[in-house]
Formats: sequence, C-alpha cells, structure tokens
Amino acid sequence: MKFVKKIVAYLVIFSFCLTAAVPGTALDAKAKKPKLSTKKVTVTVGSTKKIKLSRAGKKAKVTWKLGKKSKKKKIVKLSKKKKTYCKVKGLKKGTASLICKVKVRKKTYTLKCTVKVEKKRPVTSIYNTYKQIVPYMGAAVSYGRYAPGDLRTAKTLSFIKKHYNSFTLENEMKPDNVLGSSAKKITVAQAKSMGYYIPANYKESTVPQLNFKEIDGALTVAAKNGLKMRAHTLVWHSQTPGWFFTVNYNGDSLVSKEVMDARLDYYVHNVMGHVMSKEKALKGSAGSIVYAWDVVNEYLHRFSFGKIWDSVYGNQGDSPSYVKKAFEIAYQMLQSYGVQNKVTLFYNDYNTYFGVQDVLNLVSFINKGEPAKICGGIGMQSHVDVKVPTVKQYGDALERFLASGYEVQITELDFTINFDTDGASATYSYDDENETAADQKKFVKKLMETIITKQKNRNKTVNPKGITSITLWGLCDAVSWRSECEPLLFGSSIKKPKSSFYAFIDAAKVW
Repeated sequence: MKFVKKIVAYLVIFSFCLTAAVPGTALDAKAKKPKLSTKKVTVTVGSTKKIKLSRAGKKAKVTWKLGKKSKKKKIVKLSKKKKTYCKVKGLKKGTASLICKVKVRKKTYTLKCTVKVEKKRPVTSIYNTYKQIVPYMGAAVSYGRYAPGDLRTAKTLSFIKKHYNSFTLENEMKPDNVLGSSAKKITVAQAKSMGYYIPANYKESTVPQLNFKEIDGALTVAAKNGLKMRAHTLVWHSQTPGWFFTVNYNGDSLVSKEVMDARLDYYVHNVMGHVMSKEKALKGSAGSIVYAWDVVNEYLHRFSFGKIWDSVYGNQGDSPSYVKKAFEIAYQMLQSYGVQNKVTLFYNDYNTYFGVQDVLNLVSFINKGEPAKICGGIGMQSHVDVKVPTVKQYGDALERFLASGYEVQITELDFTINFDTDGASATYSYDDENETAADQKKFVKKLMETIITKQKNRNKTVNPKGITSITLWGLCDAVSWRSECEPLLFGSSIKKPKSSFYAFIDAAKVW
C-alpha cells in the first residue's frame, strides 16, 4: 500500500512539472505577460514617439486609448494605433496617461504609460556650447563621389557649419578610395612628371595612380567655409585593396617586406604631401585645414577583420615595424612642411577602454628611440552602447590616457540602443532589448558629463592639451552605419533633434 501511495505521489509531481513547462498554462502565461517598451516617456510639442507592445501574442486583441482626463485636456493625441505599437504626438505642455488593453484568451491586461510633454527647446549650436571645453567639435560626413554629399548640399552644409567647426570624411580618405578597386598603373617616369614622390628604395617600374578628387573637394569646401578637418586614415587593415600588396599590383602573389616598405613610403608621402600642398594653395600654409592625422587605424584589432598587412610582414605582435615606419614617414612629412608643432599624428582604435595598457604600449613602441613624440595622440573611437562600456569604465580609461600626457581625441562617437553586446553570444547588431530614447538620453548626459569632468580636472602640467577634439560619427540616425540602433543626436533627419541631443547640450553645464 505504501508503495502504491509513493507511485501516486511521484505521478502527481511529474504531472505538475509537465503543466509548468507547457506553453499556455497559468505559469507560462505569467512569464509571457504583455509589456510596453516603457512606462514613462517624454515628448516635445509637435514631435512623435513610438510606444511598443511586446509579448502579446498573435491572437491578442489590443486597444490603445488615453485616460479620460488626458483625453479631455488634449495634451497628446494618438497619431497611429497598431497591434504592436502606438504613436503619441505632443500637443501642449503637460502630462497624459496612455492606456493599452490587451485581451489574451479570457484575460485582459491593462498597461499604462505616462507621457510627459515638454515645450520645444531651441536647437542650440553644439560647437558654441562646447567651444570652451574642446577646440574642435566635429562630425563624420561625405563629399560624394558620383553625387553631391553632405559637404555639397547647401542645407546640410549649413547644418554642419552651425553645429561643428571640424569634420572627418567617413570613407573618402580611406585607402580603398584613394587607391581604387583595381590598380590604375602609371610608369615611374609618368608619376615623376605628375609631381609624385618616388622613394629611393622603390625598384618597381610602375606605381598606382592616386585619386584625390574627393579629398581636394572636401579641402576646398573647408577652406571656403572656415572648417577644419581630421584626416582618416593612412594605414588600415580594412578598406585597403588586396592588390596593393601583390607583385605588379595584379592581385596574385604577395610582395616582400622590402617592396612593401617602399610602397608604404610612396603612399604615406604622396597622400600627406598632396594634402599639405593643397592647403598651401587654398589657405597659404600647410596645416591650415587638417589638424590631425590618423596614421594607423585599429592595429590592435587587425585579427577581427582581416590581417592584410600581416600577410606580408607576419604577426609582429607588440613591435610592428610597418606601424613605426608609417609614423616615421608621416612625422618627416610634417617636418618637411614645418608643421610638426601644429599638426598631431594619432594612433586610432576602438574599445580602447578595454585595452588601455595595450594602446599605451603600442604608442610607446612607436615613439621609442625617436627624437620626438612622432605619435602624439590617441584616438578613442567611441562607438559606445548604453550598456557597454559602463560610464565608469570609459571615464577610467580616459583618465589614464590623459595622465599619460598624450593628446586625446574622441574620434567616432555614437550611442546605440537595442544593440546586442551580451557576452560570447553577442551578434553586435540590432536586437530589440526594449531600450528607449529615455535610456539613451540618460546615458549620453552621464557619459558627456564624465568626459567633460575628466578634461576639466586633468593635470594640465602633465597634459596641457588634453582632449582636443570630439567627433560624432554621422549627422543623424538616417545616415548612420548603425541606423537601426538610433545612435546619433538627430533622428530621421537633421531637422529632428532627439532628447539625447538636449542631454548632450545640458551635459556641458558641468564645465
């Protein structure tokens, strides 16, 4: 009898476990309770925000409405009501209550979101707000190879001039644009007649012709409109054509280190020489437009996206000869134009906040045995997310870089939301994590306050220059390389400032 009772007891427990695991049961329904993307949202008069509904299920019946008092006061209106989201538009200053009713089978869930409507703030100039904090405030832009880009579109150029005094060409100064997808070979004699520099150790009969059309166009726009420029980038494992490393530039077998040394000299010398000569022609002196060069980009992360330079030089670890050589050539170019005390050469990389010592070690290697700091600056690419890095991690890294005495520039700043960064399984792409504009606003304000505070409190004897430039990586979400994750201060157009824009402006008050 006792044995039978035990069997019955086990069966009851087993049955309970199965019930808990079956979708649609009471326990599962509790886990699947519908949810709004936010319980509080702020919207300005005349602007619209989307409130998302998740976990409702395909068969759910969804209704959106305003609370009775809110409807009567006409503070907001519901501009679009869908099953998975609702759009609210701010009409006048005040607070309203949005109610979402979700009927799933026989149960009805009532979800609420408080909508705060604020008066529309004036769009203050970013540059004017920050000009006492950093000398250069910039954005990544395009010139346009086949059609007018940002710098050749009147309204966009006006926007750039209002908010920035500096820009970086997002792609058009990278090696693949200057060199082209295939080699356009000219003889050494032709190259010399066109004013190209040919290194003494260059033994080949041809050289690749370089394309300076977009660079020249950008420099001309800068000269005419009082803008400065960051030159990005000379040496990079990505966006550099593979043919540049092969015999006769034909895309087949790789060249030797000695041949590549000469090609490196040819490329760096001619690109920098062309830019500084163009500056002289436009403004009367070299260094009058370009104030910083990213000589080498992302060496420490070359294995993540291809290791094309390593294919010739091998893995040189902490002592890459071609990296040092690139800086030596670049610094000699600054000296030849007399601008070594005016223009800074940078090592630029991402995730620097997770590898501070690695960056400092590499820069120390570059400068070792040199008569001067040929690498004078560290570029902190800052494609940050509201979760990673933490503001403290970022601030601690920035503080260490400033304490090292190097000039620091924040070179590729944007702030993603709903971007998957979760551990080993991270996709580093869009993922709906229910993060909102409010989350971005809070993060932007805290991060920028930290950056400004580190700049303000640095030891000016050790680091007199400090942070000399901040560059946002794009003008608005619509043209961002990570547009799905809404990383910038303006939304679907440059006419639509986000709440994070005002947070960016307000952060400057800590100065």
